Amino acid sequence: MAKLLKFFLFVLLLGFLAYIFVYIGELDDKPEETEITDVDVVKAYGDSLAQIAVDDTVSKTRASELTSAFEDFTVTVDAGIIRLEKSHAVLIEKNVANFKASSVLATDLNGNEKPEFWVAGWQGKNYRIFAFEYESGNVRAIRFPSVMGRQRLGYAGADSLYLEKAAIVHSFGYENDPYADISSGIRACYYKYGADGSFVLSKTLDLEKDNE
Repeated sequence: MAKLLKFFLFVLLLGFLAYIFVYIGELDDKPEETEITDVDVVKAYGDSLAQIAVDDTVSKTRASELTSAFEDFTVTVDAGIIRLEKSHAVLIEKNVANFKASSVLATDLNGNEKPEFWVAGWQGKNYRIFAFEYESGNVRAIRFPSVMGRQRLGYAGADSLYLEKAAIVHSFGYENDPYADISSGIRACYYKYGADGSFVLSKTLDLEKDNE
């Protein structure tokens, strides 16, 4: 009798396991129903992704903008327009045709509490430097020294303008200068800008070009 009962329980267990396997198989084959709220979430997420793509595209259109800030002043160059602002109020806006800026600097180089703003770049084949100084609500233009005499021997373009410690540096390429220790390379002209608005050439360095 005990053996018969065990056999009956064994057959019942097998039948129960078979039923579970069949039920699970039917669940896998049955398509999942999606509620309307799920669809709305997917659509909203898709719209968000589309908006992000639009925003990224818009931001890339301003990749040509160069800007520099000093205290509450900001100088910006975008599409040939030089704009100087103080606390977001526009002080000057100068449109230079066919101008592509490569350097935009804001500083008080001579420490006279009259900030200077330096903008350099190319107008066609010509390298141009625009400079301004702010004092008591007024902005005046600064005339940056031209490259002349011994400095200009072998001039080959590739100009740049940058700050180094208390000097503003105009560098450019030169070639075949018979008086230079390095016949061809990069010439860096270091200028001090005085409190009276004058420039003094403090030193000139001839450097070898970096191997590209």
